[in-house]
Amino acid sequence: MSNSYHILKSAVILVLCFAIIPTITAQKPNFPERMPIVERPFSDDPDKFTFAIIGDKTGGGLDKWPVFDRAIDEINILKPDFAIMVGDLIQGDTTDIKQLAAEWKEFWDHQSDLIVPFLPLPGNHDITNRVMYDYWEKHIGLTYSAFTYKNCLFLLLNTEEWHTNSGEWTNWFGEKQIEYVKSQLAQHKDVRHTFVLLHRPLWLQKHSGWEEIEAALGERAYTVFAGHYHRLTLHTRNDRRYFVLGATGGGFTPQAVREYGAFDHYSLVTVDDEEVNVAIIEPGNIHPADLSTAAFKNTVSNLLKFEQDFNLNRYQSSSRGNLEVKLENTLEKLLKVEIVFDPNQAWQISPNQLSFEAKPGQTTKTSVTLSVASDNYLPFPIYKYSVLYGGEQLLSSRQLIHPIPREHMRVLKNWMLLGPFDLGIQKAPTDSNDVPQSFLEIPAPKLNLEKTYQGKAGEISWQEHKAESDNIKLRDIFGNAELTYSYAMSYIKSPDTRSVFAQIRWGGNLGRIYLNGVEISGAAIPGKHLYSWWAHFELPLKEGWNTLSILSGDYNGYWDFRMEIADPTKALEFGVMPPSEN
Repeated sequence: MSNSYHILKSAVILVLCFAIIPTITAQKPNFPERMPIVERPFSDDPDKFTFAIIGDKTGGGLDKWPVFDRAIDEINILKPDFAIMVGDLIQGDTTDIKQLAAEWKEFWDHQSDLIVPFLPLPGNHDITNRVMYDYWEKHIGLTYSAFTYKNCLFLLLNTEEWHTNSGEWTNWFGEKQIEYVKSQLAQHKDVRHTFVLLHRPLWLQKHSGWEEIEAALGERAYTVFAGHYHRLTLHTRNDRRYFVLGATGGGFTPQAVREYGAFDHYSLVTVDDEEVNVAIIEPGNIHPADLSTAAFKNTVSNLLKFEQDFNLNRYQSSSRGNLEVKLENTLEKLLKVEIVFDPNQAWQISPNQLSFEAKPGQTTKTSVTLSVASDNYLPFPIYKYSVLYGGEQLLSSRQLIHPIPREHMRVLKNWMLLGPFDLGIQKAPTDSNDVPQSFLEIPAPKLNLEKTYQGKAGEISWQEHKAESDNIKLRDIFGNAELTYSYAMSYIKSPDTRSVFAQIRWGGNLGRIYLNGVEISGAAIPGKHLYSWWAHFELPLKEGWNTLSILSGDYNGYWDFRMEIADPTKALEFGVMPPSEN
């Protein structure tokens, strides 16, 4: 006799033993005074319990073991008192004992992960003929049975019992089973609820034998569960609920509309005093507590690596380089990566679209070639990538290829500031791309240390600010002022006439930049044509000192900016106060 059978037999004994555990009085929480709570009645029933019902696995669905396995995993998480399966455990329809044994072995291999007691009913695929019927009796046990648990009666019936009648069909249940049901109902008249489980929903067929069972059920409280049709349907008879449950990995044609009932599911039944609540659960929505761990996310963050080998050389007519991509799959499922570059007329990118994959334990490498005219490199290339993990999206992002090394960028931390001023609007525009006309009409700033101005909250004047961080935190300097604008001014000395690369990260809603009183295009309104709130542009410096001015507006007070200028040879000088020209 197989180990699976011994496990099954122990599970049944365990369930039956539960019925004799002494009753324990239910306890309610002891709340302190004024505990925040929405009043609802707590359960008074010490015998409250749950059990799961698993639908058909076979009758098609030969490739759907992952659905069944997922249901088993979720039932383990929910941990009901026990689980019942309403038949069609194997594909069956054979008299070959070796084939039959192999199919049962396959089922028990998948079922063995279940950690709660398990009670199976036979279905037409499990008992298709007399050979299979005898196999069930020999290796599994009774074809129909009953037990009580916490003052509830469970009738586990066999709709294929007609196989015992030597080919002479009387009804699906057979006379002995019907008499057994009647005797169980007579012995347990005072249970609080009766559950009837069977494979075929024989209340839908005349002369099936169900009529006698239903009559014996009488006026007691009961609920009926069946399977077989692989599609969920709730019937009402005699003011009682009769469920035809769908499959749990069996074959069917799925329908997108859930009300049609054509989707895989299992059920969780909760008995609380006299109430019986039934939840229909689609596998894939119940997860273990360790579903999303920091370790997994750390692993994910290291799966895909981009290594840029490109340096913009302003002393040559063109610059070339590569973007190396490495995918190292240390996870358990197949990884697929797609990378697509946005159209960019300035840059030559080959290939501009690529797709590759890595099996578990495999590392894949590829590269992209980049070239650009050194005097026409804006805008920078942007690419989008996505990573599929076992066919589902795991990662997606937009990335910028920045050809100027980080160490060549100088952060401007020292500024003269003036603000805040009233922006001239009562509320932020509904469309974030709409720029208030009042902001467009604000003149470029002029530094006058002797003058005072009427600000939003009173008189203000220019003040020097030397930032400790890389960001100029206007929200702190100006007290989280809303619907306001301010000026910032700094100075750059160049040894000659030259264009230098610059970038600004806007932390406010509106922005404009001026060099020597002339607005710089490409650095105006963040969010329209800029990548990730960074604006990239060139500053045409003149020989000597240059005045850099920033006009910044904000709606909600979360307000800052970060200004950087490329200075690879450290030829530039920076100042915060108006310099004296030599």
